[in-house]
Amino acid sequence: MKGVIFDVDGVIIDVRDSYHTAILETIKYFSDKEMTKEYVREYKYKRAINNDWDVTYELLRKSGISVEYDRVVEVFESIYRENRDKERLLLTRDFFETLKERDIPLGVVTGRPKEALMYAFRKFNLLDIFDITVDEDDIEDPFLRKPNPFPLHMAVEIMGVDEFIYIGDTPADGDMIYFYRKMYGKPCKLIHYKEVQDMVDIGADMTAVNKDQLLNLLLSEVSLNREVERGYLP
Repeated sequence: MKGVIFDVDGVIIDVRDSYHTAILETIKYFSDKEMTKEYVREYKYKRAINNDWDVTYELLRKSGISVEYDRVVEVFESIYRENRDKERLLLTRDFFETLKERDIPLGVVTGRPKEALMYAFRKFNLLDIFDITVDEDDIEDPFLRKPNPFPLHMAVEIMGVDEFIYIGDTPADGDMIYFYRKMYGKPCKLIHYKEVQDMVDIGADMTAVNKDQLLNLLLSEVSLNREVERGYLP
């Protein structure tokens, strides 16, 4: 059986006015330095940094500002919570229900903290959609968190699928899939969902630029897989 696993930020949810704003405002809080979202995204993507706290901390250090990491997180989270209701859905409930109607196992692997993930899924009525969600707080060891492939391996094993498709949008997603293939070996494909982010190559097997194209691609991939399983194709 083939499952489908999603990243959240930039794939399910547009976070340009929440997380990306929090990066800019946290940097400004400590340094009075103005940066653009385009610069921040380019820095984050080209260095394959998954965690926005880490991106903020590194950009402050790059600007010559020395701040305790925990203090950066504290200010960041305060600003993020003020802006998180500006988030909007990229992939709607109807999108996921179409997949569920075909008995496709669905999962999430994200670097979001659990509280932020649950808040967003509750707000957008997605809490009951996924068979498994693996977030930042599910992985105690920081070195095993995304883009380490361990969270993905954990989701795949709990879902009980033989192979899967992962939908991501950043080089960190590409790295996670690359190392998953080396370490765990189950067949998998990576789709780069480009509705928000298409500025860098993430090493994807396929691409989709909007939700309709993504849905058709997923349905085609899963249908092809089932035809092979049933012996209709060589």
